[in-house]
Amino acid sequence: MKLSGNFKPLLRGLMLTFVGLAGCAASNDGQGVYRVQSVGNAQRSMEAVVLTAKPVLIVRANSGAGANAGGLAGGVIAAENSDDAGVIIAGIIAGAVIGNAIESSGNRFNGHEYVIETKRGALLTVAQVNEGSEIFEPSDNVILIYGYPHRLIKDPRK
Repeated sequence: MKLSGNFKPLLRGLMLTFVGLAGCAASNDGQGVYRVQSVGNAQRSMEAVVLTAKPVLIVRANSGAGANAGGLAGGVIAAENSDDAGVIIAGIIAGAVIGNAIESSGNRFNGHEYVIETKRGALLTVAQVNEGSEIFEPSDNVILIYGYPHRLIKDPRK
């Protein structure tokens, strides 16, 4: 099936609009980020001791923005070079696969998993991204801060 010449500029504009919107959907790993609802509210905290610490890989699920942007870019490139709908569809699919792979590579973070024991004797497991966080060792005194996300900080009193 061939596309008419009048359809190509519309397709190009629509795809570029979606690429721009897809780029706005990016998020981060949550470190140092507070939800608006939590600003000004006290967060519950609990003192604890680190029992074990082990390195882990933390993987965030893809948002789909990479696949959307890649598919749209692939479609635009294919539409610029061909009037064949099959070529344009192949460009969209190839772009989506590449865009998803690129997004996946940015969604992996080195982190640590900690098993902690609170002052009240509760055992809890907390995983957090290394970047922007102190790395703890067994027997370190920490404070577990409940919130978004839960996180461990060094106990400044000890």
